[in-house]
Amino acid sequence: MRPVWVGSAAERIGRLHGGRVTPAGSAAAPTFLAEHPRLPRLYAVDERDPGRVAAFAVGPEGALTRTGVAEIGGAGPCHVTVHPDGGWLYAACYGDGVVSALALDVHGDLTGDPVVLPHHGRGPHPDRQQGPHAHSTWVSPGGGWLVAADLGTDQLRAYRLDGGRPGGEPVLSDLPAGSGPRHAAVVGDRVHVACELSCEVVTLAWDEPSGRAEVLGAVTVVTLPPRTGTEHTLSHIEPLDARTLVVGVRGADSLAVVGLTDGVADRLLEEVLTVAWPRHLTVVDGAVLVAGERADAIGVHPLGTRLGELAETIATPAPMCLLPAR
Repeated sequence: MRPVWVGSAAERIGRLHGGRVTPAGSAAAPTFLAEHPRLPRLYAVDERDPGRVAAFAVGPEGALTRTGVAEIGGAGPCHVTVHPDGGWLYAACYGDGVVSALALDVHGDLTGDPVVLPHHGRGPHPDRQQGPHAHSTWVSPGGGWLVAADLGTDQLRAYRLDGGRPGGEPVLSDLPAGSGPRHAAVVGDRVHVACELSCEVVTLAWDEPSGRAEVLGAVTVVTLPPRTGTEHTLSHIEPLDARTLVVGVRGADSLAVVGLTDGVADRLLEEVLTVAWPRHLTVVDGAVLVAGERADAIGVHPLGTRLGELAETIATPAPMCLLPAR
């Protein structure tokens, strides 16, 4: 299996290789990671207030050397991604709903002041939706928009891009009230959103010219009782193949496999128990790896004609994000 970066709540970034996690570099709260699409650079959020992003040069055997840290103008950044051309980095701040953008130089390092994009609004959940909570971002399939999932306002926010720089007022697309959009799997012009609060996978059709998304369908994915805590919340979502998605279910501590009909999520195919509190997951080299935040372990599920049961656990403190290395 190729190496996988491991972000954690234990003030370090690890590297999973050969069945074990070894320290690669230190960071304050590296709960989400991203790589430059071409250059040997790794980026990590610092999920605190004020929020920061750190850049690291990737050396031989995955050794990390910090090249810079920048404040991003928001609180509690929980997600980071990089524009496909490598010129801009984007962070989503759960704490106050800010979406932030930083230009990257020719070496892939942080430069300049952040573009800070605040938002306002709320949703019906009395505790989790009292204000905006940007939870993830991605560049639209056509490259013209930066899109953010806002858990606090039940919206997708699309900012027009000019050479990778986002700006202007966002184009807003509404999701079901109280759904709490968290992360998305983008497949062609379809966006499949893991809705943390309603435990639904919602499929939307994306329209590139307008920057809007239209809800096509949804499916609830929770059937098992909670094992950790008293409620269920969805986490990360990834495609398994052209007809199925996999999403983490915290509380039940399971992986839910969702089927697509004509590209729309419409049925729960199976639920497989996994490590405690699956914060994040990734599909790599014929397996689904799961970051079990409260298990202090990474779970390994083999992939065949179906998603396999939990086959192995790999010890590591409070894993939060798993990123296959380029």
